[in-house]
Amino acid sequence: AHSVQHTRGRARERTRAMSDGDATIEIADDAPAAQTITRSPFARASQSQRRSSRKGLASSRVSERVRGNSRKALMVNDVKHQTKSETRKLERFEQMQLEYFSTRDADVEQTPTPEMHYTVYRNDGGAGTTTTTKNNADSMNLLSKIGKETRKENTIRWLHFNGMNEMMMNYVCDALKLGASAVGGEMDTTKCVFHRHKDAAVRHFDSHVYVSMQLIDREECDGDIPLVSDEQVSFIYHPEKAIVISVCEDVDEESDFTALTRLLVEGESRCNVDGAHPGILLAMMADKFVDDAYPVAEELGDYLEVLSQAMVARESISFSQPVDKVRMQLWRMRRFAIRVRRLCEAYEEDALGVFDDESFKEYVGKVSKQADGLESVCEMYIGRCLSILQRVEVYQEQRTNETLFLLTIVTTLMVPVEFLTGMWGMNFVNMPDLETSWGYFMFLALIPFLMGTSYILLKVNGYLDDSPLDWSCGLGGLFKSKEGKKD
Repeated sequence: AHSVQHTRGRARERTRAMSDGDATIEIADDAPAAQTITRSPFARASQSQRRSSRKGLASSRVSERVRGNSRKALMVNDVKHQTKSETRKLERFEQMQLEYFSTRDADVEQTPTPEMHYTVYRNDGGAGTTTTTKNNADSMNLLSKIGKETRKENTIRWLHFNGMNEMMMNYVCDALKLGASAVGGEMDTTKCVFHRHKDAAVRHFDSHVYVSMQLIDREECDGDIPLVSDEQVSFIYHPEKAIVISVCEDVDEESDFTALTRLLVEGESRCNVDGAHPGILLAMMADKFVDDAYPVAEELGDYLEVLSQAMVARESISFSQPVDKVRMQLWRMRRFAIRVRRLCEAYEEDALGVFDDESFKEYVGKVSKQADGLESVCEMYIGRCLSILQRVEVYQEQRTNETLFLLTIVTTLMVPVEFLTGMWGMNFVNMPDLETSWGYFMFLALIPFLMGTSYILLKVNGYLDDSPLDWSCGLGGLFKSKEGKKD
């Protein structure tokens, strides 16, 4: 007790003095002189250490969330008493979720050698030119020339990159003098290009506008099921220099951008109309992406039609897995349509007046309607998937009910036999017919008699109508088929 009182007394003697510059803590103790500890506000952990600690905390939170979701999905609540199979399922499910979150939150992959296409087209109906570079040195030289060029009347420039790396993107920003963010954001243009955006993004900078959207890419089939994937495409529009920059993730020799380049050079696109706004190119690309998504949706719909006909011909629970895969592809396409519509809404709002052109807004309105149509088509086919899955569930329930009904009828037919077995199995002294020589044969004769009598009673009362045990229907169909052959 004396030591506790002494400790409390020392605690009362402690004082803290705070100043504007440094944080000073004075500790008055039983020592001859007071001890002073000075902590400078600059003596802190480095920024990289703080970021690593935050990343570690975020990853731990993600892992905890993954474990919780896995246990809920697999209905594993008691961790201490879970079986080995539950543990394996839980580990596989956690691995799948971690891979999904890492892929979803990952940045755009960088390409060592981006392929650059430089197209110059006219908005007065004239023809244009295009130049392609396939190594970094030629691309940098061409970018330096483009940065020194002045804007020409009725001429619009378009730079398209198949793949991109951080060094090349920084050189593009320096050569074309792309300014810092005008809205005070922390993310510059290079970070915007490599950041994986969850939705359509429109960011206004001092000298340009950054736009991010997704396009649907048709991949190889999983068996007979057509698969789709979404790919991020970044656009940079510089209104003063009348230049548009597009950055695509993958490197494709023949893509929508290649076909659009031919149209621009030949002067046969909507961008080549007299007085066309340079931003028409952005709306035209979005229109092209939506148009290319329609055939993929119709292909998925045709596959659903084949599944429906197969389900009518032969019902089976094996149709649920391909239908679920088709529904996943349709969900992805529906999400793409929603993002395009939100991008069109951002174009139409245009708070800073960058796209202040009636023809541009009219074109964007048409693209928005096409995105609504694509969303409606996807919702229609998703409803078709749900109807097929409901039919599979009904078929599965019907099979379960038939199995239970069959077991119930067999049990009912065996009740009289089980009754006699239980009665004659009792070991009483004075029980008749136990010592007779014909008792065993009489019991064997009673088994089919009692089961047949029970079956007739169930049949007469209508309990076996349209059931697997309704043998009269099968015999009647057999007789009818023989009569038909005779005729």
